Amino acid sequence: MKKTMGKRRYALIVVAMVLCLAVFLGGCGKKEKKLSSESLKEGELFRLNGTVCTKPEALVFVLSQKNRYEAGCGAGIWDVKVGERTFEEYMKENLQDFLVKMKCMALMAEQYEVEISDEDDKRISQAASVYLEGLPDQVKKDTGIDKKTTESVFREYYTASLLMEKLTADVSMEISEDEARVITVQQIYVNTAGMDEAAKGQKRAELEGLLARVQAGDDFAVLAKDKNESDVFERELARGDAEQAFEAAAFALSMNEVSPVVETSDGLYLIRCVNNYDEAKTAQNKENLGKKHKADRFNEYYSAFVEQVTAVNNEGAWESLDYKGSYGLQETDFYLIYNQYFPSSLTGNP
Repeated sequence: MKKTMGKRRYALIVVAMVLCLAVFLGGCGKKEKKLSSESLKEGELFRLNGTVCTKPEALVFVLSQKNRYEAGCGAGIWDVKVGERTFEEYMKENLQDFLVKMKCMALMAEQYEVEISDEDDKRISQAASVYLEGLPDQVKKDTGIDKKTTESVFREYYTASLLMEKLTADVSMEISEDEARVITVQQIYVNTAGMDEAAKGQKRAELEGLLARVQAGDDFAVLAKDKNESDVFERELARGDAEQAFEAAAFALSMNEVSPVVETSDGLYLIRCVNNYDEAKTAQNKENLGKKHKADRFNEYYSAFVEQVTAVNNEGAWESLDYKGSYGLQETDFYLIYNQYFPSSLTGNP
């Protein structure tokens, strides 16, 4: 029987993917070039130049991901369909991209002379020890995760963060309030796709009639119930979220003001401003935009470096990487421990 998910479960998965599958370091690199097929040693997932990624290194992340998803969604989550793939296949593909990127950044760190201090090296060792203490002996045996593996993962994860900090140190995080502003609007939309100018003009006249009624005191929301041809009535908006004509009209509105008829490529709109400045969400958007600026700068360095890397992949080893394996819930989580020892790191989660 084919497994599918209801709307509520699907929404939960989408949120989880946004949180845990965000592209490494906030989207700082293009998708990796496809790895060529070539035989590697058993347990070696891929090689980048002379650097190898092992299966135990990948399992450090797999175990923490399993804990998080299975605790919230149950063990059956891995067979849920996400598009044409199972969620396990989706996760495995993203994990591969992430690990390739982390290993590439470790190689880049050597080129840009990124160094880890003695104090940070001690913290890496301590973090690795704490992680291993929470891992049952049987799981260590089954996965091959040991102190050397764990220290390597913590070190490369942290090195990637130091590299980004170094290469983006001159990028300004200053974002203006207007650039980051988040607003809330309501809309009445009519579809004009495929219409000739005469038919489109009639639709415009109808919306102008509605505008006149609103200006005379009719309730915008009440009119929208009968006239809005979109499933969306109220929406939050940041710059770049909508077509330019819609955005320009929406951001020019004051509280409770209604726009003239706005024409876009998909139809005509009346737009009413509910909130022309959401302070909390604007602050969050400002932070996100600052990170994006840094990520864009970093990607300039990263994209050039990747072209110099020779990549070899072990398809068989990747196929044997199993998210559905029964390791039990662990009393350890890589991400939580990492953030305890390196709370200001810029590194994101796969």
